[in-house]
Amino acid sequence: MNLPSMRLLTKTQAASYCGLSVATFSGVCPVRPIAIGEGVRMHRYDVRDIDKWIDSFKAPVQSSLATTLLDKLSAPASLDDKYIKIVRYMRDHPECDTAAEIRGAGEKTLDILCEKNVIRVAGAEGNGRRRFLLTKLGKDELKKIDAWELGFRR
Repeated sequence: MNLPSMRLLTKTQAASYCGLSVATFSGVCPVRPIAIGEGVRMHRYDVRDIDKWIDSFKAPVQSSLATTLLDKLSAPASLDDKYIKIVRYMRDHPECDTAAEIRGAGEKTLDILCEKNVIRVAGAEGNGRRRFLLTKLGKDELKKIDAWELGFRR
């Protein structure tokens, strides 16, 4: 198989490059797109990052039961799984910024995430719906969680 002539790929191209459907690629690939402009249409996946992810499966697994259990115990635990899914959805779908648009979220849940300083209110639409954005803390928490999960899957 020849390498793509482009370094940055759309989600469909990246999934094809990996030999996966778009749905499977979205569910298993921890590589996050680069925003080269406004909106999801301008998100691109770096071939080099995808190659690193694929190469990580080749690394030998040297883990004992004790190491595995310690890894589970050292998992970043600042957010429950429910909240992690919501925050990931917000990261992956920045165009969805109201409770009605954010899958799995309601006003109360978003208020809780605001209290945890993971998201913040970014304003309101004309109809009174509040708009939410991830904070730096929220982005940093996701990076820690993603890094831990990627290391744990090896």
